[in-house]
Amino acid sequence: MGEKEETFSVRMGIEDFQMMEDFMTEKGIKNRSRFIRDAIAGYISSQKPMAGAAGTGGGIFVRFREVQLEALRLMVEDGTAFDEEELIRKWVIAKLVKPETEEDSADRAFKAAQLTSKMK
Repeated sequence: MGEKEETFSVRMGIEDFQMMEDFMTEKGIKNRSRFIRDAIAGYISSQKPMAGAAGTGGGIFVRFREVQLEALRLMVEDGTAFDEEELIRKWVIAKLVKPETEEDSADRAFKAAQLTSKMK
């Protein structure tokens, strides 16, 4: 991880603990700390208004399998992207905006900038 980490304790009843353990076993999750970090991040994310969602200014929520999330996390850890969201956004944009469309847009933007510059 590289960054300095803080440690804290979590108290929970035996039923809550067993529910967490059962869920982790069912999903093949082996690291409690990672699970709790992801659960906290997921909860915080779920409480934020999403840009673009109907009536909330939100976006799109996509669920991934544990193995897919782990692959994304490892790619971020490897330096492929700043975070998982950036990586997914980059892939979606690459699929939606073809290189020729991007080149055409850049050409039109540059020509418009040249015209604006001449008018000054």
